[in-house]
Amino acid sequence: MTWRTGTWPNAHRPDALRPTANEAAAGTVKSSAALAGWTAAPFSGLIFLLLMIRFGMDRALMGTSISLGSANFTLGILFNFAFVFIAFTLLGFTLFSNRAMQSDAALPLALWLPFLASLFASVLYTAYPMEGIKFFWNVLTYFCLFVVGVHYSRYFTIGRIAEIVILTGIFPILVSLGFLVTDGFGQRLQGAAGHPNMLAFFLFFYVSVGYHGIIWGWIRTKAIRYIAIPFCGLATLELLLTGTRSAFVALFAFILVSTLRRPALLLLVLPAPLLALAIPSVNERVTEVFHADKPTVSYEYFVATARGDTDSEGGVQADSGMWRMFLWKAAWPVILEAPLLGHGASSFLPSSQEFFPLNASGGSGAHNIYVQILFEQGFVGLFAYLWLVLGVCAVAIMRWRHNPSVAIFVIMLVLCFGVASFSDNMLYYLIDQIYIWFISGFALGVLTNAKAHERRAVRR
Repeated sequence: MTWRTGTWPNAHRPDALRPTANEAAAGTVKSSAALAGWTAAPFSGLIFLLLMIRFGMDRALMGTSISLGSANFTLGILFNFAFVFIAFTLLGFTLFSNRAMQSDAALPLALWLPFLASLFASVLYTAYPMEGIKFFWNVLTYFCLFVVGVHYSRYFTIGRIAEIVILTGIFPILVSLGFLVTDGFGQRLQGAAGHPNMLAFFLFFYVSVGYHGIIWGWIRTKAIRYIAIPFCGLATLELLLTGTRSAFVALFAFILVSTLRRPALLLLVLPAPLLALAIPSVNERVTEVFHADKPTVSYEYFVATARGDTDSEGGVQADSGMWRMFLWKAAWPVILEAPLLGHGASSFLPSSQEFFPLNASGGSGAHNIYVQILFEQGFVGLFAYLWLVLGVCAVAIMRWRHNPSVAIFVIMLVLCFGVASFSDNMLYYLIDQIYIWFISGFALGVLTNAKAHERRAVRR
């Protein structure tokens, strides 16, 4: 079988179809073919540049402001415009100009359209239209990165994308390290992000790609491996310093599953949580969850104390877990007032000032994506969101045999974020979501296009 590098370069080929040693020795694959993905994939240089600098600049961008009518946006919106423009250009090309690539549009539209339609409809009846439009715009950006990821699966191998993630992630990790030096060790590490949780889940994403890529053999370039190992270690340390407990659990679960590929490494992985507890800030964040002296009070008593209706001196304190459960309990009766379609996009935060007396000034997000979607988009919106999340997992399971390593990766990535969404406002972490949905789209593209790649290779 002879590969013609002008029509099917090595960078385009799925891992299973990489040239053998004999093929390479025979000169049937040129070394320059590895660069073909960069030149053939539309806008790839710009996309990867934007993904590299977007996170590292987030903290700086948050200090900027653009006024559009009554709404204010940061300069980060320019990145969104670029992603949306590129994605819709690719969608238009695949739908109307290249019938052989229409599956690149069909998969994202099938998974995303129900949730996008529900969210757009909720913008029409929300009492907070500008905030609703901003949120819809962000979610549209996630969809667009998913589209770009699916399309690029025709041009790059999963190994090449993993290497790109390793290299582009160096910038935000080093920027976060710089902030660690300037901000000091006395608080949760925020780094380059606008919030410690945002930094934590970006670092989770980075370590997941790097570790899984090394364990499963995606990253074959020695130089990249030598870069990946220390930077994954540094990223793990920074993640621990963010104090984001849900990210701790997500990373450990992901690494544990990936390590099953090489069970001997479990001897190093299993003791890792105990080593992490040696860091004082990590120990404090973990042990406070299990603190035995926390008062056990009912929601009703807690609310009465907050209003000053009891004789409790100094009030009653609640940890973040108890506070979240009280917030969700208070939201439930309001959810039942409009269970089908909800109260409209971005309505939870301002409405919480009315139904939850324990809020800080300005209200609070739900800290639970499923509760927030139920409140704002009703059960229709929740079903549409679950269709998206579970649909990604279902496609990966159905295409498992084409590339088990990619299927495991995308399933674990989506499930870890899905579980973390029970206690965090994950859909509002824009800079994390664009990376997650890009790599998820790419992974599904690798899995769903595998048969087409094989058939095309046989014809050659």
